[in-house]
Amino acid sequence: MGKPLERGALPAAVAGLIALMALSTGCASVGGALPQEEGLHPRLTRYTYLERGRLVALAADVSAAIQRENKPFIPIGIGVANIGLPSLTIDRESLTLVDEAGRRYPMAGIREVRAALGGLMKYDLRFSHTFVDVFGSSYSGWHRIPSVFFPLQDIEGDPVFLRRSVVRDHLNLPRATWMVDVIYFPHPEGEIIGHRFELWMKAEELEEPILVKFAIK
Repeated sequence: MGKPLERGALPAAVAGLIALMALSTGCASVGGALPQEEGLHPRLTRYTYLERGRLVALAADVSAAIQRENKPFIPIGIGVANIGLPSLTIDRESLTLVDEAGRRYPMAGIREVRAALGGLMKYDLRFSHTFVDVFGSSYSGWHRIPSVFFPLQDIEGDPVFLRRSVVRDHLNLPRATWMVDVIYFPHPEGEIIGHRFELWMKAEELEEPILVKFAIK
């Protein structure tokens, strides 16, 4: 899998957790903000971890990943908001999953994920629905950039998924825009439940990569 990513200084941490009302899905804790976990980024929902820097916000959501322990690929919900850059370019090479041993996993290919998961990809989007709503609510006045890294098949008669039939995997986010998507990585070695990971993002406009540290549990 290659050499582990070199650890750099942690980007500016989010100033404070967003206190959420209890959601009908049970993703928020009763009584307000979710507790901080040592060594991980703050949680936006029960399954979502957020790095909000001065220039870019990056979120990783594991709502769907916890359902895919025994599959060859795992889905990770991602959210990116361009807070302070003139533009931000994201493509299939931008995002990398790193496990506890430092092993790096690039984004998977569309055909191999379709062959392995098929119709389960629709369920992964449904599992991530709350994450999409909560992340987007933080940028409700901003424009959302469409993102479809893994287009769906067999969407006839299903208008909900019709807009996800065509790939959109080279994105340009101007300042004050955001995107969300569900992307896939090869299943890391060993089990994923109860383990910690890092999602790294690089872009030509960033002086150095940014990352969010999260757990799948």
